[in-house]
Amino acid sequence: MSMENRARLAELMRGPDPDLAEANLLIAAEGRPGVDPARWLDEVDRLAVQTGSTDAQAVFDLLRDEGYAGDTQTYDDPRNSFLDQVMRRRRGLPIALSSLAVSVATRTGAEVVGVAMPGHYIVADLGGGHVRYVDPFHGWITRTVEELAGIARDAAGVALEPGHLAPAPARVTVTRMLLNLEGSYRRRGRPDDVLWCCELLALVNTDDPAPRVRTAEVLVELGRPDEAEALLGSLLTTTPPSLALRVAESVLGDIRAARLN
Repeated sequence: MSMENRARLAELMRGPDPDLAEANLLIAAEGRPGVDPARWLDEVDRLAVQTGSTDAQAVFDLLRDEGYAGDTQTYDDPRNSFLDQVMRRRRGLPIALSSLAVSVATRTGAEVVGVAMPGHYIVADLGGGHVRYVDPFHGWITRTVEELAGIARDAAGVALEPGHLAPAPARVTVTRMLLNLEGSYRRRGRPDDVLWCCELLALVNTDDPAPRVRTAEVLVELGRPDEAEALLGSLLTTTPPSLALRVAESVLGDIRAARLN
């Protein structure tokens, strides 16, 4: 990602109501430098115009008719996280499909929000006087709370609580996008890609030291201990004490000990 794109992502996340489509596409531009966020935002705008209604169901029907569905065959493929690839392939992760639905709905005036429940991401239609939960990954079907409880139990091993179905703030959603990518790249043994995910997580979550600690760990893995040491040294002098900082002290100690061997 260019410094300009990183600055735009930071600016976007400081705003009151970040556009999930733009945030995702700025992330995609980091993972695939040829991506032009503006080109794909035009496609989101086109979908909104084509919807032609402020009704949430019209958004869901359009995206279903356009062929958008969950990728059940290659679920962990990083392409399923990048909105440009999701729009090109019409396949994606639950969070990517949901973010597209929220972004299209926002442009039409429909009341649709993301729901970051444990183990699965869905959307909620807040129009019509009651909440309706819709699962984009599984055919844009309406889910009961009982079904969602079963999904949370099976996918995450937790009991569903009322707070799990609350609208997800944009920062939570964007953080979850990046954590999905970080995990996917770690499983593929791609530390260069893990690095930028951690850097963007630090940019999105400026008050959380954990992404910067992980950034330093990856820098060490990549053979860049001087950069890791500088990052951790700065972190330890500018951030209030926390568990992440105790980990940072340990990593910094390991770096300095390695210089003596």
